[in-house]
Amino acid sequence: MSAFEVTRRQRASWALAAIIPLSYVIGLTAAPDRRLSNIKRAFVVPVDDLGDDRPVAVCLADHLSQMTPIVAVNAQEEAEAVFRVSAHLPSATKRAMMGSLGGAPSAHLFVELADGTKLWDDGAKLRRALGRMGKLETADGTKGVECGLADELLDTLREAMRHARDQK
Repeated sequence: MSAFEVTRRQRASWALAAIIPLSYVIGLTAAPDRRLSNIKRAFVVPVDDLGDDRPVAVCLADHLSQMTPIVAVNAQEEAEAVFRVSAHLPSATKRAMMGSLGGAPSAHLFVELADGTKLWDDGAKLRRALGRMGKLETADGTKGVECGLADELLDTLREAMRHARDQK
């Protein structure tokens, strides 16, 4: 064995020794707060009322009780949590031209308790339903990009709620 081969093995072992603890720390910090699974009432609000956030937030509030055990309430005082929605909806032309290089519609959901304590946040992109020329293709043909993004966020939220419930 040459000295070069030993060095390559040593480098590989050092890299592995550094990656394992790092992945463990990342896994611990990515776990949602257990209180996320207990939310029953939420107030949904867009981060920017004049931006792309509003239509996604409206659709998320409409679909919330259909896809999760959470009910959207009309006043923040009635809610256990506040859901803040941020979205980016590129035009159909940009979706067709850019594709996955920044042309996919995306949204982010921030979940906070009424006192402002952050419980969870995550984002979603709408790629799987985009067809030719950047148009949304769905089975029923009625769901727009806004509701498609809201449903992706709700799928992500539901998975995080399951994960929070199953934590020990």
